[in-house]
Amino acid sequence: MNVENLMNSMTIEYKLEILARFFYYIEQNKEMPFNEINSDERDLCYFVAHGYIQENKADELIEALIIENDNDYIRATDDYIIMRNKKCQQQTENEGV
Repeated sequence: MNVENLMNSMTIEYKLEILARFFYYIEQNKEMPFNEINSDERDLCYFVAHGYIQENKADELIEALIIENDNDYIRATDDYIIMRNKKCQQQTENEGV
């Protein structure tokens, strides 16, 4: 899948989640996952990510990060995927499936 097709398949929610995590990881040198930080810090990351989306800068940034194979972007993506998998697993367990 080329970068253009990948960008076209991303939802706004996905972009928001990835960018919020990316902004956290570029500023931090910690092992603490995004979902474990305090809510004020997490809200600030979402605020900045939302601003990029509203100003139509998100796609350009994400494209550049993908092309550069940026480590913080990769970490943000991995973190989001792990979080989504945990939520799905918990939902499955709660439903007794």
